[in-house]
Amino acid sequence: MKVDVDPEQLSGVIGKIYDSALDPALWPEALEGACALIGGALGYIALFDQRNRHMRLLCQWGGDAHMMRSYAALIPHMPFWEIMTEYQIGQITNTVDMLKRSGLTEDEMLDTKFFREWAQPNGLRDVLAGIVVKVNERVASFNLHTPLTRDAVGPRDVAVMALLLPHVRRAVTIADMLDMKSLVNEALETTLNALASAVVLVDATGSILQANWAAQTMFSMGGPILSLHGKLGTHRADATHALRAAIVRAADDESMLGYGGIGVPIPGLDQNMVIVPSVAHVFPLKSGNLRPGLALGAAAAVFVTPPGENTPPPFETLAALYDLTPTEARVMVEIASGKNRAATAEALGIADSTVKTHLAHVFEKTRTSEQAELAKLVANLTPPVIAHDRRGR
Repeated sequence: MKVDVDPEQLSGVIGKIYDSALDPALWPEALEGACALIGGALGYIALFDQRNRHMRLLCQWGGDAHMMRSYAALIPHMPFWEIMTEYQIGQITNTVDMLKRSGLTEDEMLDTKFFREWAQPNGLRDVLAGIVVKVNERVASFNLHTPLTRDAVGPRDVAVMALLLPHVRRAVTIADMLDMKSLVNEALETTLNALASAVVLVDATGSILQANWAAQTMFSMGGPILSLHGKLGTHRADATHALRAAIVRAADDESMLGYGGIGVPIPGLDQNMVIVPSVAHVFPLKSGNLRPGLALGAAAAVFVTPPGENTPPPFETLAALYDLTPTEARVMVEIASGKNRAATAEALGIADSTVKTHLAHVFEKTRTSEQAELAKLVANLTPPVIAHDRRGR
């Protein structure tokens, strides 16, 4: 869906989101900008623990301290806990969708303690939420609440969330890996060298401008990341292409960065010659108020986790490699498993026509045209558990 959002306004909000990864104190300004795009009254990112029915607020804009203390106290009575873990990273939901999934009627929701004592007294009507992190029974979501004075969340609002969500996820992912604020307050080289994660600063062509000690160690060990004639690369052509494509977009227009470049899988070998994955994330540096000052000429920073630290599920890996949306990636996984369109639609809870549209995008982005080709791409994501060493044994 084409969204009638001013490009300059959207770009400004996205820039604030990425600057907030460097300095968490800037998140309220980013959330305010996001709310302005849909007429929202409250924005926040929160971590929800389904097992304990507990919520930890990570950042917010809108409301006062009393309102958010009340929210935390009443969160165990929130009516949608049972369905929360059904949502996957990148999925977007709102009140209507959650009512449908939970089987509740609107009248039943309005009669809950949570709504009567928190949402209604604070003049809130609806919530628009996108999943940015999911680990077992914990889900972190980016949430925008709308006031009673406007209509219920509709397709335009969902489309705006779809534009913002990959950027929020990238910013949250990078910020979670390290204390990004130290990059602003301390010498860059000292800060980067203190990190366990490899960090490589690159220009728009992927040429390496600076690499911390962890990255240099990977270069000297021959992986997972490589310096190929001065340019960042990997042993996998698709991973190298995904990183460089994301770097180009970061340099050209960071608002065009989708899910490509978030969680790119890069296989390497541990000391026992077992193939273990590292994961790379491309973080744009060219725009915003804080990022351009980090390194002269740098278009992006590529962060690489230590080998074996994370193993993303297949749909996340596909999204990272081929710049697919989360739904496109899930369609690809289902079709690659041998299902037809109708079975895929049923499995994902979407219309057959929607599957057809997503599948067309999948074929275009992966440069394939047949189910068998998709199956081969998915199969190649899972390397053999044990690798032969370099002497062929």
